[in-house]
Amino acid sequence: MLSGAAVEAMRADLPSVTARVYLNTGTFGPLPRATREAMRRHLDWATCSGRIGAEGLERWHRLEAEARSALAAVLGCRSADLALTHSTTDGVNTVLAGMTWQDGDEVVTGSVEHPGLTEPLAHLAESCGVIVRTVDITAGRAVQSVTAALNARTRLVACSHVLWSTGEVLDLPGILAAAGEAGVPVLADGAQGAGAIAVDLTALGCDFYTVSGQKWLCGPSGTGALYVRSDRVADLAPPWRGYVTNDRSPGAPGTEPWPGARRYDVGAISLVALAGLSTSVQWRAEHGLAAGCDYAAALAGRLREGLAGVPGLDVDDPGGPTPFAAVTLPAAMDPEALVLDLEANGILIRSIPGPRPRLRASVGPWNTDEDCIRLVGALNHTLPSRLKLARSAEVDAFCRQRRAFESQADRNHIH
Repeated sequence: MLSGAAVEAMRADLPSVTARVYLNTGTFGPLPRATREAMRRHLDWATCSGRIGAEGLERWHRLEAEARSALAAVLGCRSADLALTHSTTDGVNTVLAGMTWQDGDEVVTGSVEHPGLTEPLAHLAESCGVIVRTVDITAGRAVQSVTAALNARTRLVACSHVLWSTGEVLDLPGILAAAGEAGVPVLADGAQGAGAIAVDLTALGCDFYTVSGQKWLCGPSGTGALYVRSDRVADLAPPWRGYVTNDRSPGAPGTEPWPGARRYDVGAISLVALAGLSTSVQWRAEHGLAAGCDYAAALAGRLREGLAGVPGLDVDDPGGPTPFAAVTLPAAMDPEALVLDLEANGILIRSIPGPRPRLRASVGPWNTDEDCIRLVGALNHTLPSRLKLARSAEVDAFCRQRRAFESQADRNHIH
């Protein structure tokens, strides 16, 4: 667990978390000062030196290698097992496009997945005739639901490691075991996993795992990674070929793919962004990533306890430690208006779309109990007035509907 001094040291490196109550790392993590400086240094060099020549090529290769190495160190895998991407969704699309599909093949996925996973699956269904089976993976039911959905036509299980809406950590080892027994690979969406919880991909034995750089790893936008277990490389064709996908080591002809996951690299990742990514990931590691995850989960637990005391809120139970706190609002509430109210008071959280209005706070190891107290206090202050406005709007809408009905009845001589 992090000490108070360790938390304050992190906060000193993150101007944005002291400027406001920063409880939305699950969308964008705060950028460390060191990351800004690393990006600025590379941009200054590129501006003054022209980005090319022997030094330019050396920088390019070095920045790629440093980013891959930094990610491998915190993900518990080899650098050779990682492809550099622009986003989690890049990784999802790489896996789906690299597999061979036939009409009637099936994919099992979860009921509350992010569009970054559901949209690529929808495209796969439309373009290849694949059947996407959606199962309930909430409230500890993931392993049972996935197991029940597996059959002879199942080619892939694609699900989150951590649910983006509630923060529930799925039993990924159990899912991997069930799918593995059936000979089915698993693609895990790790957008809310890597950096939010401790991840050891080698120990997990995951087939494919996608990562976002800009969330819990505090990197720049447009960065991410795809883990491909070494024995899965032969089964996954590179969905595109280009300069970055081919082996450019000394003596190689340059016409064959890299031997490992590097063959899935996307082209033209900003070197400024890569400089920032490796710095951010190293910064997280230097400040104790695993200890930071434990601290954030404990703090989020205390936040959920505080939110349970706010009238009108229904706090989601994530079923275990997680750095998220999600709540369901009264049905009449406008969650976006509430998010804007909180932002006006210096508090950053987000709404979650769905049949019921919901809010989500994502707690980092740079947050404090005072941050959580401020959120609870602001909701206690703001929620009653917002609920009153919402109910007034409901009454107004009902009255308008009734007047319209009565007017129509008069025109139709209905009595």
